Amino acid sequence: MTFTGLCRRSLWLVLAALLGGCAGQPKLPPIDNWDAYQQQLAQLHNWQLRGKLGVRMPADSGSVTLDWEQEASLYAIRLSGPFGQGTTWIRGNRRQVQLEQAGQPPLSAGTPEELIQSALGWDIPVRDLYYWVRGIPAPRAPVASQEKTANGALAYLEQSGWQLSYSRYNTVGPWQLPGKIVAIRDPLKLTLVIRQWEVGDR
Repeated sequence: MTFTGLCRRSLWLVLAALLGGCAGQPKLPPIDNWDAYQQQLAQLHNWQLRGKLGVRMPADSGSVTLDWEQEASLYAIRLSGPFGQGTTWIRGNRRQVQLEQAGQPPLSAGTPEELIQSALGWDIPVRDLYYWVRGIPAPRAPVASQEKTANGALAYLEQSGWQLSYSRYNTVGPWQLPGKIVAIRDPLKLTLVIRQWEVGDR
């Protein structure tokens, strides 16, 4: 290949990479009033997400397929394949939550955090995740730090001892919802990649 041909090929590869990068990052409308936006998004109580949750701990790590369906105060979370444990269902409301695993008797507790800690050994703030997965802070705890993206969505959040990084936002109805969330609280690291969002009426 001649020098000119090599240069032309290199330019085409660079152009293709740039176009591919632009295609993977859709332009999102700006969020002009963050306070009003997060209050409105907090009122969205009917939604469903599907994705993959990676869990990293000092002694072990693994990933699960995550399906989370929320209807007002009722929720159903399915974790498939956590460290070879099969499928785990977490169903509950504001008063009680139940965990079900194949071949095991159901477990009940007052909070999902208690159940996940006792059954899986994970210290995960599910009640805060209810807000965090939508890209907004949880109202029950003060915000230590937060940063926004260029269009005004949440890029970084520090709350309840957790550090969360947000990326891959997509427009879902009137909302901008994250496609990837990395949450760290030593020694635990969670990586949630959301493949699909569905939102319903408030």
